[in-house]
Amino acid sequence: MTSVYSQPGSALIISLVILTAITIGAVVAMQRSTLQVRMVGNMQHQQNVFNAAYSDLSSLINHLRNIGTATSLLNEAVKAENIATGSTIEPFVTGNLTRPKLPKNIKTPDNKLRVLSLPSSTPNSLKATEGSSKGTVAPYYFANRVDVKDTNDNAQSVQEVGFYFLAPAP
Repeated sequence: MTSVYSQPGSALIISLVILTAITIGAVVAMQRSTLQVRMVGNMQHQQNVFNAAYSDLSSLINHLRNIGTATSLLNEAVKAENIATGSTIEPFVTGNLTRPKLPKNIKTPDNKLRVLSLPSSTPNSLKATEGSSKGTVAPYYFANRVDVKDTNDNAQSVQEVGFYFLAPAP
């Protein structure tokens, strides 16, 4: 006669093996999801740095749509170029312009405006003066470069835009 209480124990061993496999699978899945969350967080942080640089560039271009601001600011850049070739100005400081609001973890952008090319004869001025080449205009080429970093210097975005301004010829 077989005892009701005697069991070979194979069901217990098989269930422990299955539970171990499920536990290992769950741990691996959690590690992968944690890594993916970190990757997405880093991508969002880099995108914030990129957006801060783009915002600085766009803000300057919008300020330059005002002819008075453009003439004043770009004239300062031309004067700086006449003093020292390759010199730059900080448009938000020199032009007393309003800088866009930045996220808390972003440093103040390093924004440099420089003259790329002046009309043929220098020194030049963007001021409209009598007798300036009989009313003709000439293109003045500029570049604006923005370098933005986060507070820990882990992420950086450098962007540059070129543009020209038609002003009285020298």
